[in-house]
Formats: sequence, C-alpha cells, structure tokens
Amino acid sequence: MHWYSAVSDSPSLEIALEDVTREILKKLDGKNPDLGFVFISSHHSSEYEQITEKIKSKIPFKTILGCSASGVIGEGKEFEYLPGISLTAGILPNVTFTPFHFTQNDLPNPDQSPDAWHEIIDTNAENPKAIVLFPDPFSIRTEYILDGLDFAYPNTKIIGALASGGSKPGQNGLFLDDETYSNGCAGLIISGNFELDVLVAQSCRPIGEPMIVSRANNNVINELDNDLPIVAIKKLYEQLPEDEKYIMNNALQIGILMDRLGDVEEEITYMIRNISSIDKETGSITIGESITEGQIVQFHLRDSGAAQEELKKMLSEYENKNGEIIKSTLMFSSVGRGKYLLGESHHDINLYKNLIDDKSPITGFFSNGEISPIGDRTYLHGYTSSFAIFKESS
Repeated sequence: MHWYSAVSDSPSLEIALEDVTREILKKLDGKNPDLGFVFISSHHSSEYEQITEKIKSKIPFKTILGCSASGVIGEGKEFEYLPGISLTAGILPNVTFTPFHFTQNDLPNPDQSPDAWHEIIDTNAENPKAIVLFPDPFSIRTEYILDGLDFAYPNTKIIGALASGGSKPGQNGLFLDDETYSNGCAGLIISGNFELDVLVAQSCRPIGEPMIVSRANNNVINELDNDLPIVAIKKLYEQLPEDEKYIMNNALQIGILMDRLGDVEEEITYMIRNISSIDKETGSITIGESITEGQIVQFHLRDSGAAQEELKKMLSEYENKNGEIIKSTLMFSSVGRGKYLLGESHHDINLYKNLIDDKSPITGFFSNGEISPIGDRTYLHGYTSSFAIFKESS
C-alpha cells in the first residue's frame, strides 16, 4: 500500500490542477493509482462539473471520490477560506472498493432490513473495513444515514464529513468518478488488507457537575436532576468567574455521556451537541440530539484552550497497538475550528505531524460536520478535528 498527496493554493484552477497532478505523477513514478480523494474549495465552484474529468485525463484513477470545501488541508497546511485543491492517490493491492451515490428519496424506511441498505450502496459485503461518506448537508439527513448504516454494518468503521463551501442548496459539489452531484451523498466501501484507526478531538471542557435527564421529549430536555434546565444554567453562570461568563453567553454546549451504563467514576467520553434554544417560559432547553430520560449530561464551554489541550492529549495517548506502518491520513476539521477558534493557522495538522506521523501524506478539508464513530455508534460531530489513519496490515 502506497499513498501520495499534493496540494495547491493557486487561485487559478488550471494552475492548481497542473500543480497537484504534476506532483502526484512525479511521486507515482509511472505506476497507476487505484483510488483518489480530491477536495476543492468553493472558489472553483464554477468548474465543479469538469474537475474529475480533468484530473482523470492526467492521472488514470480507477475510482476518485471527493467534495467541495470551504478550505482544504494537505501537505502540512490548512488553507481556510482560501482557494485550494488537495489530492491524494493510493496504490492499494489486496484492497477492494465500491463507489456509490444516493439521494434522500433512495433511503430505506426504518422498517426495512439491512438488505435495503446493502442495495442502495450496491454491495453484498457483510463486514467491509470502512465506509467513507461525503453527504451534502442541504439535501440529505446524515444522521438517518448513519443510524441505517450502523444497523446494516455493525462491525464497519464509518468516516467522512459534510461537504462545505456552499451557502444554500445546490451550491456544494460531490465528486465521484466521472460525475459531479449537487445533492445526496457520495461514498465508498473499502475492504481488504489494511487497518484503520479513527481519532476525534472535540473543542470543549466540562463545567459544573454531571446531571441526570429526569424528563425529556425527543430533543427537548424538560428537567435535569428534577429541576428546570434554565435553573441549572443560571446557577452555573453565577458560579463562573467574569471572564468565563462571556464564553458561556456565546459558546455554551451540552455533553451527552457515551457510557450507556452511566458510570461517571471512570474516565468518560461526552458527545458534544449545540443548545439550539432556551425556553424562558417553560425553563426547558432544545439540543441538537434526541435524548431519553435517565441519560447523563454535563454542560460544556467551547474555547481555544480546551480545543488545544484535548487534541494534544488525544494524540499523545494514541497507541499504534500492532505497530503497523501509517500510510495515509484523512483529516476533517470543522469550519468553526481552525484559526477562528485556535488563533493560529495549521495548528491541528502540525500537532498531528509532530506527535503521530510526519512522513505519510495527510489530506482533507474544513467541513460542515465530521463523521466518526464513538464506541459502537457513528455520530455527526461539530467543532471537531477527526483523523482516519490508514495503516498497512502487519
């Protein structure tokens, strides 16, 4: 297994394509690649339709997959809100992959069997190693897709991110072989002789104490520890120092404990969700996730220090347990992270290279939501940096 990557920030699409394809061809040294991933900033949106055709006219990929982006990542650089194309090419012996595209209307209903999901992604593989997804956030329900694929492929790691760069329906691009789509979801099933590790770093730190959801309805929390959520929020606010009250006013989140047994004594993992609204009349809060009574939650603050510390801790603790050689990494970072949150460019990619691997290629983009597993389920995250680490089996 060999991967090669290149990136260009030229504002000219023709020059950018020439830059990345020339660099990839040089690294391939006459070999033909099996798989390519391409991410293209919205500065080149007028020519989305011709992107894969132009790339494949220079590099004969068997399959190429990618999407539009508000900014691209590659070769140790993060080009936020700047022109950019990031391309990676893989030579993958003993690896099989099946590309697919579907729309909202194609999705099975909740009563259908796993076979219905196998059909829309056109595979009979029971336990593929990985599924890569690039959904368009304006036209398809990503969390419904993740629930369905988890149901159909319980032993498969599902990764990816929401296409970005567009501000309304029809403005994003999904690139799959010779086609460009403006809606639905493009993806790839990958099986064979490789290993995949997935790391997810969030951007929040907990405040206050864990609480039990004592009354809830779908994504509305009516009571926490038998009291109104708005009361808990006011108590937290009063206890915070003045400099953190400003952060709470602008960046209050809620974390849902991922240990379904609710054991808060051990080191715990929270899934962070936005608080969509606070109802001052009823005292309830609406969050970006369905929740049930008995689950444990804790309020969190999103800030730069927490984001940097969590990523550094996660990367420092990462163990390449079987000693496989890292061959390539896909990196998906939130549009709300990067320089906007961290105060400096290239922070996350540099930390990854310094602590994990500075030799293999890293390719990715700034997304509208990151898809990664936590425990036995796959989630759509926000404000995270997610790393999919491809390794050659020992």
